Amino acid sequence: MQRWLRLGIAAMAVAAVLAACGGEEEEAGTATPAATAARTATPAATKTAAATARPATPTPKPVTQTPPRGTPTVAAPTPQARQPVWTVSQVSGAAAVDIVLEDGLGHNYTMASIDPEVSQFEKWDVEFVADLNGDGIVEAVVLHYTGGAHCCFEYWLFSEAPSGIRLDDAFLLGNDTVEDVEDLDGDSVLELQAWDDRLAYFPGLSYAVSPSLPLVLCRTTEGKYTDCTVQFPARMQEAADNFEARLSDAVQSQGTDEEKRSAALGLVAAHLLLAPTDEGWTKVRSICPECETWLMQNSEELEKRLSLVQPQPVGQ
Repeated sequence: MQRWLRLGIAAMAVAAVLAACGGEEEEAGTATPAATAARTATPAATKTAAATARPATPTPKPVTQTPPRGTPTVAAPTPQARQPVWTVSQVSGAAAVDIVLEDGLGHNYTMASIDPEVSQFEKWDVEFVADLNGDGIVEAVVLHYTGGAHCCFEYWLFSEAPSGIRLDDAFLLGNDTVEDVEDLDGDSVLELQAWDDRLAYFPGLSYAVSPSLPLVLCRTTEGKYTDCTVQFPARMQEAADNFEARLSDAVQSQGTDEEKRSAALGLVAAHLLLAPTDEGWTKVRSICPECETWLMQNSEELEKRLSLVQPQPVGQ
């Protein structure tokens, strides 16, 4: 009996030892593949999830430079902000009246100081406001009528400069005027369309019937205006055609000698300014022979008149 009791106790001890050794083998990596896979499944899934959840690279934000505190912000100038509003006013003083041009931007220009008694007969006014040089800023064409029966018309041209108002040019058209301001050749620089009175008071003609010729004035790079009528021959040709029609009408209707002479003078002068040919003389001879005779008697005066340079500077 005791023998069997001792054998049972020994068997129980051996079983305990074997159970302990099996746990150590499992921890040492000698466990079965199924057990190993069961243990490693969770860590692998954890690594994959971690890789998928990596945060995206942040997008850089635009950098806004802030001016130092106290630095004023200056807006870029615009043509609208610099656009002058031209006006002429008379400022009465103790001994004279000042004729003042203002641009509406805080600048003024005294064009003349005249006797108070004379000021009521003279005219100073802004005749045209236009962008004469194509820079987007309007210039002023000021008309000065000096008074008198038939004389005289001066034109003063002003522009806006960084320092204020600037006088670009001033010229005299005598008894005639600037009729319009227009870009005639498409270069974005405006021409002045005027009339030429170089034939006024021609010998044997009164002022009332003196013929006027077309005159086109072009702006130079310095802002001065010169006669460029030859660049627009169609205008002079139109005038020549009108003088020829007037001469024919005067002859057919038995008009006065002044009417016929005026038309004949304009016809010859227009053709001579177009080209140095005898076309004008030929037309006058065929329409009004006595007009040709009169013109031949005054040929020296005609040559002198046509040699005048237009326009004339102010003061001459």
